[in-house]
Amino acid sequence: MKTTFSRCYPYEMRLPCWHVLESALTNQTYSGSLNLSGRLQDKVAIVTGGASGIGRAICQRFSLEGAKVMVADRNIAGAEETLSLMGATPATADMVDVDISDAFRVERMVHETVMRFGRVDILINGAAILIRTPPLVEVDEVLWDLTMETNVKGVFLCCKYAIPAMTANGGGAIVNISSMSGIRGIGYSVPYAVSKAGVIHLTKVAASEYTAQGVRINCIAPGGIDTPQMRGSTASAERFSERNESHPMGRVGSPDEIANLVLWLASDEASYVSGSTYIIDGGAWAAAN
Repeated sequence: MKTTFSRCYPYEMRLPCWHVLESALTNQTYSGSLNLSGRLQDKVAIVTGGASGIGRAICQRFSLEGAKVMVADRNIAGAEETLSLMGATPATADMVDVDISDAFRVERMVHETVMRFGRVDILINGAAILIRTPPLVEVDEVLWDLTMETNVKGVFLCCKYAIPAMTANGGGAIVNISSMSGIRGIGYSVPYAVSKAGVIHLTKVAASEYTAQGVRINCIAPGGIDTPQMRGSTASAERFSERNESHPMGRVGSPDEIANLVLWLASDEASYVSGSTYIIDGGAWAAAN
């Protein structure tokens, strides 16, 4: 007599599966195969702009996920604080002083990372500056050049020197941090908006050239995020409060929420994703349209 098995199990038999998921999500010990941590185990990541805000949150999240992290910033005190918050040890993280608009220092950043940890698997281009400006015809050329040197040339240089290190090791992942300003434009900083649009297009061009060599290159465009940079750009506590009140969710985002998306893009879970730009603004752009 042939025995058959039904896939329609009683509810009582399915219930333990939910306990497994609940255990994983609440960080309880579970000996099965479901694992929601360690997604970057033993990967080596460079995070520019890691001394504060979104960059700091990314460093902390990557460390929790098992990555070895090079905190890259010219704000040495802030980078040291990030390492402290990460609970870093010499085996798991380090910092490097870098001005991303300087080719020599960017090349040195990549070289020091390889010497320190053996390779480069992930690059997060988070360093940027935002300077409030008057309307276009009144913008000082010095502010335009400074913003482009940092926000566009800096991303270009970091990619230029990190990609060879990645291809030498079989590939890697790059996540460029743009902004919704680069998609919809903003009136309070002409050069910033234009520079962030440039980051989006640089991502597409780079992905078209290096995806076939195993380097996935993607971009995110955050909306309002509660960082020191945003609080400074709104120019007053009252304006910042207004941003919260006018948002569809009643608040701006947090750096940790951005880090979640960056983690996914940097991990093998996004292995089929390259050349894309992800809007992460809590629905603000959709509501505006």
